[in-house]
Amino acid sequence: MKFILNGFVAEAPEDITLKELLKQTDRLIPDWCARGIRSCEEEENDMLADVYIEKDSISLAHECVPATIKGE
Repeated sequence: MKFILNGFVAEAPEDITLKELLKQTDRLIPDWCARGIRSCEEEENDMLADVYIEKDSISLAHECVPATIKGE
């Protein structure tokens, strides 16, 4: 599933639990104010993800994403 997380297009497996999702999203530190989480708008669904979230990890799609991952 794709969604917007702090201004980034994020992607996570559909079977991830809320507990697993929050554990990983808490590690994302954007270089600007956090904007929260929301559904993708229609045109955003076709965008490539900036952030990939798995049940036990979170990663940035490329080094140009203006954020860091806590614990790395």
